[in-house]
Amino acid sequence: MKNLDELVLSRSQELIQTVQESVRIPSICSAPQPDCPYGREIGRTLDHALHVAQSLGFHTVNLDGKVAWAEYGDGEEIVGAMGHLDVVPPGENWDFDPFCGDIVDNHIRGRGTQDDKGPLFSSLFALKALADSGVPLKNKIRIIFGLDEESGKMRDVTAYLESEGPWLMGYTPDGESPVINAEKGALKFIGKTNFTGNLPGKITPLSYNGGESTGSVPAKAEALLSGGKRELEEAKGILTKMAAELHWPISTSWHDSHLKISVMGKAAHATLPGLGVNAIGRLCSLMAKLDMAETYRRFFRFIGENIALSPDLSGLGLAASHPHTGDITCNLAQLKGDNNNASFFVGIYIPAETISFEDACSKIKSICLKEAIVLDIQTQMAPLLVSPQSRLIQALSRGYKSATNEEPRLLSMCGSTYSKKMPNMVPFGGAFNDEPDFAHGANERVLIDRLLRSTCIMSHALRELAND
Repeated sequence: MKNLDELVLSRSQELIQTVQESVRIPSICSAPQPDCPYGREIGRTLDHALHVAQSLGFHTVNLDGKVAWAEYGDGEEIVGAMGHLDVVPPGENWDFDPFCGDIVDNHIRGRGTQDDKGPLFSSLFALKALADSGVPLKNKIRIIFGLDEESGKMRDVTAYLESEGPWLMGYTPDGESPVINAEKGALKFIGKTNFTGNLPGKITPLSYNGGESTGSVPAKAEALLSGGKRELEEAKGILTKMAAELHWPISTSWHDSHLKISVMGKAAHATLPGLGVNAIGRLCSLMAKLDMAETYRRFFRFIGENIALSPDLSGLGLAASHPHTGDITCNLAQLKGDNNNASFFVGIYIPAETISFEDACSKIKSICLKEAIVLDIQTQMAPLLVSPQSRLIQALSRGYKSATNEEPRLLSMCGSTYSKKMPNMVPFGGAFNDEPDFAHGANERVLIDRLLRSTCIMSHALRELAND
């Protein structure tokens, strides 16, 4: 039998080229097309992935563009990996083309290199190494190409389970190494309010918006203000002075007789708001200081300072923490409104064994009701907490130790991955907990050495899963 690591490295150039090619396809969810239920670009990236899998000698299955997979082996039980080819929009502040796929300083650059095209193709090439090694396998292995993860709907998982049923066990290469056994729950909602009655004030917010994706910390937010020329000049002075004192980058411009304000932040993954800067929070905090009707000021103050700029939820009195599963976090991802009404999207990520969904929902609804905000709950996903003694965690731990000769330690992660919906799954690999996290942020890139190391670890992990 051949050495797995040597087999992985023998195809390193193929893996690198495959990731580059896939990154160059902007696979963002869009309007459905024939045979492309999540949009044409996602359909293109799936076609590319299936072509690569077939060229590696794997049998492939495509369920009408909803989900697809490559498989190897003849066992009755199925194990494997499920990652996703869809990506979030690039957002602002990139220093290079988000879909370039170029190699600079031994990094592959572009959206999806970390989340999740790079790790998914690592799993595919890990399976190829295992197939070429001659190691006998008890179970069939599938590498599932997910296509609808970033929307949060995960219709691809639904399609797979309806067709195939649950597998024995597996992982999603959408986490970190060594081994993850806990994942925060997710409570996502849209808040809506109307502005009625007498609305006196020198300044009126004609429109305001921010955020491209519900899965990211918003990097830019804008507002268009109306009022008298003198009043708007005063507002411009107030905004500029406050922003300078706070070291917040903003710009102002005139559009006909209206004042436009643009506020910059820093994108990050929605579940890691501390790594970003919420531009919506900054915009709302600034707007709340202007001479406009108190109804507007109170709304902007509440969502800006109590939610967007309070990512630990201390602003709502809901801060909570667990020594293993981490802190509760909050991200106000999108805002859209005018002088009549407003809506905003919030994601709250709740660690296991802290606060229940029922308590969180009840408290948030009560607080928002006092602010005349109605909630429309979009998603409720319970936290994931898998026993360290479980068959799945033990198999992945053996694989990690076999590949690295290191004792694995268990980690918790913030995100909502396929593990929330696909039975018998945890996040595993895809990144290392000591490397920068660019997922959902600007300048996403992956170090090639880490990509190859991760592929080696996944090949050992797939072997352990297949023979457990």
